[in-house]
Amino acid sequence: MRKLITCIAAEDKAQEAVLQLEEHYHIQSSISHFARGLGRSSTAAATTGLGQQTEKTIFSVLVSSKQADEIFEFIYHAADLHRPHGGIIYITPIKQASISPNIEAEELEHININESDAEATLAE
Repeated sequence: MRKLITCIAAEDKAQEAVLQLEEHYHIQSSISHFARGLGRSSTAAATTGLGQQTEKTIFSVLVSSKQADEIFEFIYHAADLHRPHGGIIYITPIKQASISPNIEAEELEHININESDAEATLAE
């Protein structure tokens, strides 16, 4: 089974997190889009009825269930979500997904390469 991790964060932090995902986990594909909205918790909301306008990037990555918690925590810190008003992150279980056979083959090839490297290191 796979899981879809979705993160809503500041644009610069989201882009940084996506780049770090590629570097650390070799995740090369994600869905990303831009959103703009008004916050109701600002002082401007109390006087004018309108809140502060914020811009966020929403990105999602599809990962294996085995790696979901680890990647979730990685994104949480990489996107600075632990800071006040940093954003949110959540996981959605995916029971069925149609994935390109080429992507599946590349994933298996990457796993096999890593396993053979580990076996060669142990043999030495």
